[in-house]
Amino acid sequence: MLRHTDLNLLRILLTLMEELSVSRTADKLCLTQSAVSKQLSRLRQQLGDPLFVRHPKGLTPTPRARSLEPRIRQWLAMADDILEPQGFDPHTSQRRFRLAMTETCFATLLPRFLGPLMSEAPGIMLETKTWDSVGLDKLCKGEVDLAIFPRDNDPRSPHPFHVSSLPKQLESIELNRDDHVCLVHRQHPVLKKRWDLEQYVGLTHLKIECEGSDSWLLDQVLAETGHHLDAAMRTSDFYSAALLCQHSELAFTCTRSFADRVCSTHQLVQLPLPLKMAPLSNLLGWPEHLTKDPAHRWLREFIVHRSLADDLPLA
Repeated sequence: MLRHTDLNLLRILLTLMEELSVSRTADKLCLTQSAVSKQLSRLRQQLGDPLFVRHPKGLTPTPRARSLEPRIRQWLAMADDILEPQGFDPHTSQRRFRLAMTETCFATLLPRFLGPLMSEAPGIMLETKTWDSVGLDKLCKGEVDLAIFPRDNDPRSPHPFHVSSLPKQLESIELNRDDHVCLVHRQHPVLKKRWDLEQYVGLTHLKIECEGSDSWLLDQVLAETGHHLDAAMRTSDFYSAALLCQHSELAFTCTRSFADRVCSTHQLVQLPLPLKMAPLSNLLGWPEHLTKDPAHRWLREFIVHRSLADDLPLA
């Protein structure tokens, strides 16, 4: 029965669910593999289920393990809340947070708060993950504690990428807004021509896959004008896209904040997007059950403050 189970055993079970590997779980929890295996045996005996099935590539959770995961996350979050000193002291806290974010935010937003966070809360462990096609699902399940991800404000945006389409079990706050630009290398022939929509759609493009899709608002807006982009390549890596554009005549459409960043380090030029689209919002999102958690609330407020301050320099 779960009510008689040690919280430390539940932490091990949850980490096994995340890592799907005894060795990685042991490394993450600073335990030996033998200790993790013994604790897993205890869990199997107490819960009356194998919990995981071994495969050549790792462990696969059983249906019983998957059904327990959301409740275990909630119980551990409540336990952390109870055990955390009242008022939460960032200078002494040893809390671990899992933060997911889109690749562009690693360059544009993370530098705004990471250094100050390490100074203000030196004991906090921030485990970062890249936001992907299952990011929203993981956030809803509590597999990550916070996430920074974009959503469209334009009413033409397809579900689920519009800001109004977030699941009800999530809370969010807007960190900033960002519009789109087109990147080309500094010697690109198009720079000698009059820049307009015809020139833009006439370029050979490199398309970015976000959250498992390479079709987004831009494609819908172009379709309304009777145009589409000629895509010669597709990638899910923004920095690879920037590098490829630097060494070819490919064009790459991205957010202005990311363009500002890569144009300072790559031989690239940004051109305004010759289309009318509402700026997207970068949201800070979290599971609803963590809203009143003192440590979580402190971290949210810290990230928001640092992200909204326009005069703060990037690292």
